[in-house]
Amino acid sequence: MIKVAVIGAGFMGSMHAEIYKHFPDIKIAGIVDSRGEKAKSLAEKVGSIPFYDAEQVFAREDITLIDVCLPTYLHKEFVLKAAEAGKDVICEKPIALTLEDAEEMIEVCEKRRVRFMVGHVIRFWPEYDWLKSIADSGRIGKLLSITCTRLSPTPVWGWDSWLTDTSRSGNCLFDLHIHDTDYLLYLVGKKPLKLYSTGLKSNGGYSHIFTNFTFPDGVQASAEGGWDFPANFPFYMAFTATFEKAIVEFNSKNLPLTVYHREGKVEHPPMKNVPIQANAGGNISDLGGYYFELRYFFEHILANKPTAVITPNDARNSLEIILKEQESADTGKEIIL
Repeated sequence: MIKVAVIGAGFMGSMHAEIYKHFPDIKIAGIVDSRGEKAKSLAEKVGSIPFYDAEQVFAREDITLIDVCLPTYLHKEFVLKAAEAGKDVICEKPIALTLEDAEEMIEVCEKRRVRFMVGHVIRFWPEYDWLKSIADSGRIGKLLSITCTRLSPTPVWGWDSWLTDTSRSGNCLFDLHIHDTDYLLYLVGKKPLKLYSTGLKSNGGYSHIFTNFTFPDGVQASAEGGWDFPANFPFYMAFTATFEKAIVEFNSKNLPLTVYHREGKVEHPPMKNVPIQANAGGNISDLGGYYFELRYFFEHILANKPTAVITPNDARNSLEIILKEQESADTGKEIIL
């Protein structure tokens, strides 16, 4: 039995806690939030104990895992505190807002010999996981190109409007679009050779971004991410991947993952079943990859194995590319990596 404390009782903390309560080998030993009513409400919902100061759970010897579901600008502080307390830690994406912070977090976790994973959940999302497996298998030939899209209403649900405050979230580029940038690095298995980005700004940061990537072996990719949509616009994520022998398409509104084989067959491969649903607020209710992500991390802790699907350095590298996209959009220049 692993005892976990969730720090942050907002949208993502609620989502994670909802998942944990379905795992028989995990006990939610604490919900932490400086907003007492939020900590108490979520703790009651998932059968846990509210705490109003994270130092209280860091001091508990029986709590061995910390789940950091706080605004991005607080990630470094609380990951370092968890590591110094000798706790394994999972932290929501992105790892941090600067490479210097990311590298310090990785260094301290390695020094303290605690397991550290960043929640780049799209690597675990069933349709995206299937695409990675088929690309690696070579069954439908080489990947030639891919287009990714991720669009959302403006995220007004965050505490104190932190998501739309560029100084605290990095804005859409760091919080939303990074999902697809990170996934492209995972899918291709290499950093791009060059990229070019353009975008629209609000509150000092990008609320909509368009990036073209050129990867090794001639793989071409594009990714669009935006959260400058009204509240009545449904969250949307999609990809279209071109392979030598087939086209693979998915969109979250109305199209299950579909494989269009060049010889004429159309296929709808079965996806991994997500056994639970939840609605924690925000822009998505399907637990999807969150379930598989957290299950993966816990299974590796229980087996004392290092994580491979996403490593701390992978999270650092995704942040590095996001910063290059920001530089390209700011300067209007193609970036050679």
